[in-house]
Amino acid sequence: MPSLAALILAAAALSLSGHAAAAAPQWRMRTAVFLHAMAISFWLGALAPLRLALRRGDPAAVPALRRFSAVIPLVLIVLNAVGVVLAIVQVERLHALLDTAYGRVFLFKLGLLVALFLLAAGNRWRLAKPVVAGDGPATKRLVRSIAAETAIVLLIFAVAACWRFTPPPRALAAAAAQPATVHIHADKAMALVQVSPGRAGDVEVSINVLTGEFQRLDAKEVTLVLSKPDSGIEPFRRQAVRLNEGTWRIDYMTIPLPRTWRVRVDILISDFERVSLEEQISIRR
Repeated sequence: MPSLAALILAAAALSLSGHAAAAAPQWRMRTAVFLHAMAISFWLGALAPLRLALRRGDPAAVPALRRFSAVIPLVLIVLNAVGVVLAIVQVERLHALLDTAYGRVFLFKLGLLVALFLLAAGNRWRLAKPVVAGDGPATKRLVRSIAAETAIVLLIFAVAACWRFTPPPRALAAAAAQPATVHIHADKAMALVQVSPGRAGDVEVSINVLTGEFQRLDAKEVTLVLSKPDSGIEPFRRQAVRLNEGTWRIDYMTIPLPRTWRVRVDILISDFERVSLEEQISIRR
């Protein structure tokens, strides 16, 4: 019972932290992380005492091997099923396996897992029965093979630890989709400029305009002007289209470079009055 409680508590702790547990829907992802941690902890936790019992010739070793051989297929089914779910959610797109550091770590881990499963399958189908039958040389080979299994599992843990420094493609995609915004306020007018997504490339721009007192501003025209003097890019302008009383939109615009841009919003209030609001906006790579 203490071992089972420790197993559950350790898996529960892992399910409350990390990139995978933070993904939506969290109830499904936390459950998947919990089951994944339970399965791998059971597997690794059973290997060390089983190897020690076999090496010592403990009479309890053979019954323990029988129990382990009976249970481990179910454990591996759970491990692989939830692993597939976690991989699909975290990686999202196949090309991210090669295009991102997270994906490359995943592929390396997957290679180790394949080696681990092949080794475990050999232990079960080639060595377990002879060991149960009392074959001494087979027992020695199984002891060495379990040591190799344990080493591979520990190496998998070390590789998986690299994910702490490599955001998953899911998180990178969400961050890339976040808009870049800037709020410009003057005495006569104010504007909230939102560039979606907030990175270099093809974007959409939304501009909300109000008076300086936060009242409705029924502008006649709104024009966005962008420039990047430090890169030699002269001002270029796009006229926005009205969506409603205070919201204007540019459906297509290309921002060729990341980092800081000068943004100016020209608001034609009437035939005789124009207000220009100017500020800087940061565009991601």
